[in-house]
Amino acid sequence: MPRRSVRVKLQQAASLRGTGAQSVEVVVCDLSTAGFMVECLRPVLIGSYVSLDLPGIGPVQAQVRWQLGGRLGAKFLDPVSIYRCAWMAPRD
Repeated sequence: MPRRSVRVKLQQAASLRGTGAQSVEVVVCDLSTAGFMVECLRPVLIGSYVSLDLPGIGPVQAQVRWQLGGRLGAKFLDPVSIYRCAWMAPRD
């Protein structure tokens, strides 16, 4: 099944927080209105809920769908307008 949303490739540091857990620094590799992929050195339970702090948007709730090696993918609980994210702002 093809993906329905365009993914933007990134290499941006961010904070990921699990339910009741301390935040962990991650590197966001791609971002779409539906979800994201990050490099994360800590294991995260598939199916668990996390929040990703996006600059210009704030914490966004998501569910972890997969983790393989040092990467994981998650789906936002509600679609996000990624163009509100400060990473998408035009650079001078």
